[in-house]
Parts: sequence; structure tokens; C-alpha cells
Amino acid sequence: MAKRSSNKPLNPIPLVGIVGLLLLFVVFISRFIVGSNVLGTSDSVGGKEFYIPFGTGTNTSTDWIDVGGVAAYVDSRLYGKIKKVVFEASLGIPSGNQTAYVRLFNATDKHPVWYSEISLSGSTPSLITSSAITLDSGNKLYQVQMKSQLGAPTNLLLGRIHIVTY
Repeated sequence: MAKRSSNKPLNPIPLVGIVGLLLLFVVFISRFIVGSNVLGTSDSVGGKEFYIPFGTGTNTSTDWIDVGGVAAYVDSRLYGKIKKVVFEASLGIPSGNQTAYVRLFNATDKHPVWYSEISLSGSTPSLITSSAITLDSGNKLYQVQMKSQLGAPTNLLLGRIHIVTY
């Protein structure tokens, strides 16, 4: 059994100082590398931007139909004072010979989200943005719906809600 050379107690102050400096260093580095943002948000002057992703899907219907699995619960009360909300989607039309439509549907209250409908014609995939929309108060399930003019395949490459707060 090893013996200590002295009976003096260890001084905890240097240890606390080292741990404190290490913690300060980690916080500084994480702020420097990551910033104050979390995934899906960014700072803007006087407010924040939030992106709520939906996913991807394909549609061949000429009537409005849910894009399977492309939905998200959004609680509008969690975002504070909202300045603007838009629906953004990137659509691709492989045949290039029809118009494709996409919109948000409030599946909780069973109605389309007013002014969320957007459309694209042509073969070049493009990001399109709706007019300003209003999210219903509370935690709601928002479903992406699509339809196409001629029933040919249409691809939803990206769907998301973009929220800007004050």
C-alpha cells in the first residue's frame, strides 16, 4: 500500500480553477463554432427564423391527396410573437408537361391552410414560396397535400414551414 509523503489535505482551489477554465473554454469554442442557433433556426435582426421540415414524396393524383408521411405537428404558441409564416416547397415534374400544385392542410381541424397553395409548371425543379399564411393557434398536425394537372408523376423534393419572429 502506497503512503502519502505528507499528511496535508489537498487544496481544492487549483482544481476548481482548472475545471472552471475548461468549462469557459468549451462554452466559448461551442459558441464560436456553432453560434447561438439550433438546427432549423437562424438569427435575424431583432428576431429569429425557424424552418420546420416535412420531407419528400411523390404524387400522381389529379385531386388533392395527402403525401404519405409528409406531416408535422406545429404548436404556434411556442414561437412567441410571429412576424410572418410562409410555406416553401421544391417541386420537380419529370415529364415537364403539366402543372403541379402543393398546399398545407390542417389535419387537426380538417381544412386547407389559407393562402398556402403554390404551383409549378415546367421541368426544372424549383423552390416556390406561398403568400403569407396563418398558423392556427395551438398544437396542430399540418399535412402536405399535392395534385397534378394531368396525373403524371410529380415529386416533392422539399417541403417546410418558414417562421420569422420579431
